[in-house]
Amino acid sequence: MDRKQEIKDLAKKLGMDLCGVAGIDRFAESPPGRHPTELLPGCRSVIVVAKRLLDGVVQANFRAYEDDMYGMKGLWGTYGYTMLPNFELTYVCYALANYIEHELDEVATPLSTGPMTNGAQISLRHSAVAAGLGEFGWLGIVLTPEFGPRQRFGVVLTTAELEPDPMYDGPRLCDPEKCGICTKVCPVQALSKPGEGEPKHVSMGGKSYDYCRIDMVRCLVAEYAMTKGLNGKADYTDKLDMSFEELAKVQASMPISEAGLQHTESWHCGKCQVYCPAGNWGERYKKRGLSRGVGAIKKVDPLGGGKE
Repeated sequence: MDRKQEIKDLAKKLGMDLCGVAGIDRFAESPPGRHPTELLPGCRSVIVVAKRLLDGVVQANFRAYEDDMYGMKGLWGTYGYTMLPNFELTYVCYALANYIEHELDEVATPLSTGPMTNGAQISLRHSAVAAGLGEFGWLGIVLTPEFGPRQRFGVVLTTAELEPDPMYDGPRLCDPEKCGICTKVCPVQALSKPGEGEPKHVSMGGKSYDYCRIDMVRCLVAEYAMTKGLNGKADYTDKLDMSFEELAKVQASMPISEAGLQHTESWHCGKCQVYCPAGNWGERYKKRGLSRGVGAIKKVDPLGGGKE
């Protein structure tokens, strides 16, 4: 058995749903400080693992958005965003790195995931595409044929020279001109629509991808639920358009959360991720009665919560 297959078998044994390998040449367009060889001198391969989000956890968001059961969002925060599966990914990346160093006599650097991410590292989502696990969807998240955007990724850099997996070359997973669900469900209109300005462009492994431009300030206002209209505890701001400096001041004004690992909770949205139709969405959710679909989402005014 070759070394790559040994690593993939171990990843599966440890509970991972997907595993792929990218060669260093696919990171030629990485920005300064984010190339694998800058993080690990002599790096020859990038291993990417993925853990799918449980259907039962994803459906917690449907209950929040379709049935006004916003308390269910805590399950999404715990099992889909902040803690698990990020703890599991962190453990598996460390275990794979240990195996590579102890059994293959190579160097391996596991990267951090989720809220445990510290300092600069390479992009997990770009790594997942480079490893052939999927392609970029219009929403800027990686889509896999198995699960759409509903998985989390972990990365291990290694000096071991492993045969790269082919880039994803299956059926197109996202057609924003025909779909556009991600732009429709965004409560703060943070995602650009096709034809609105220049999209983000990425080239790697002989393939090119375009995806939306995300207004990250608006996105973060929703993720952190900075208004009561977004189901926040108070109106911490009365505007969606501001600078990052202004956003930082708003975030600093929010009380420290006692509900989890994060000082301020960033798991309050996720609409684009859970309603994206890629990954057999209808079979997994609508046909099983876990969701009534985009039309059942309660309309919200992100600035309509009022002030006390």
